Order: sequence, then C-alpha cells, then structure tokens
Amino acid sequence: NTDKMHVDILNLLKGSKMDLLRRLFTDPRFAPELNQKAPASGSAKPLMRRNSANMERQQNKQNVTVSMMFREQLDKLVEDLNKTNPRYVRCIKPNANKQPREFDSLDVLRQLRCAGMLESIRIRRAGYAVRRPFKEFFTRFRVLAPHLAASGPESDYRSLCQKLSQEVEARLLRDGVTLAEKPWQMGQTRLFMKEELERHFERLLVERSRRYVITLQKRWRGFVLVRRYRLMKQAALELQAALRTISSMAAYREAK
Repeated sequence: NTDKMHVDILNLLKGSKMDLLRRLFTDPRFAPELNQKAPASGSAKPLMRRNSANMERQQNKQNVTVSMMFREQLDKLVEDLNKTNPRYVRCIKPNANKQPREFDSLDVLRQLRCAGMLESIRIRRAGYAVRRPFKEFFTRFRVLAPHLAASGPESDYRSLCQKLSQEVEARLLRDGVTLAEKPWQMGQTRLFMKEELERHFERLLVERSRRYVITLQKRWRGFVLVRRYRLMKQAALELQAALRTISSMAAYREAK
C-alpha cells in the first residue's frame, strides 16, 4: 500500500505512549525527514514553528491519497454525467454455457428477478409511465379526431389534448374495451397516460393510418385506370375513324 499517511496521524503516532511505536516515527534512522539540518540558536523556536508549518502545508499538497483521487474521479464522473443524457443498458445472459442459439428461460427469469426488473416493470405499469408534452401528443394522435385542429402557433394544446383523450376513451368504452380507473391525467405541461391506454392509442392510429393509405391507393388506382380507359377510348375512336375512312374511299373508287 503506497498511500501516504496524514500529518495528524503521524503526529499522533509520534506522541504515542508505546516506546517502540514512538521510536519508529521519531528516530532519524526510521524517519529520514528528521535528518534535516537544525536551525541556529536564538530564533530557533519561531523558525522551527514556521518551518514545521510550511512543511505541513507542503506535505498536505504533495500527499495525494487514494481517497482523494477517488473523490476527484467521482466528482469528474458526476460532472460528465450532468452534461450528457446517459442511457443504461442491462445485459441478460441467455445461457450459462456461452453457446449461441441457446436460451435458458429459467436462468433469464432468475436474472430478471435478482436485478429487480420485474418489480420495476410492475411499478411502471401501475403508474403513468407515458409522459408526453401536449404539442407532441396532439401532433402524433390528431388523426384520431380530424375535427380538432390547432389554430396558429399559440394554440391551447392542453385543451385539445384533453378533448382528444376524452373522445378516444369514449370510443374505446363503446367498443367494449376495459380500461383502468383514470387511465390518463392532465398535468401542467404534459399528458400522463398509462401504457395500456397508449397501446390502444397506437392501435387506433395504425388502423386509421391504414384506412387513409387504402383510400389514397384506391383513389390513385382509380385515377390511373380512368386515364388509361380514356386513352384507350380515344385511340379506339381514332382507329375506327381511320378504318371507316379507308372503307369509304375503297367503296367510292369501286363505284367510280
């Protein structure tokens, strides 16, 4: 252990009542720093005090202990973490044999329980895990209520989100979907929602988007077929006109 001892501890050991311990820290043979040249007489005591004070300050500056280094590294780590947005990834071993394509469900379940993941998931599901700002929420799910529209950049997104959530909740209840008590709540700047209700929102969003996509595809295919039909009709009319012209000219030449 190369960690240096603090000055207070050294002074305490030097004044120990045990002869052996006091000798180890006061004898110049065991304490090389005591071999320094003694000051002249007269002003010896004040000079000694100043030298001892300077020595203690210098020794305090030089004695960088392991705990001090650990505190400095920890402070630097906390400072770096405050400047960033860290994301923690928890690794789960699929098996104890270190083999690919092998999944031990019992071992994975044990790891999840020991890490507290199941309890965290239960707590997260019991509370309002989804927390979206009003503008972000309304921008994503506004297709579920097309009659609701934001008027200008200073729109009241809080009331719009409240109306949208009420309509979607009423629609789910009419469809026979069982929801938890108070599945969503309005905050000052965000809408709090449970994960179960968010899944229903996402499902309705996918269904409505699919309906819009099918409508767009239907309109586009109809437009392409109508245009193709008109082109074919125009070509058929021109071909019929040309054939009738040729037939009439042949009949006229025979009659002539």
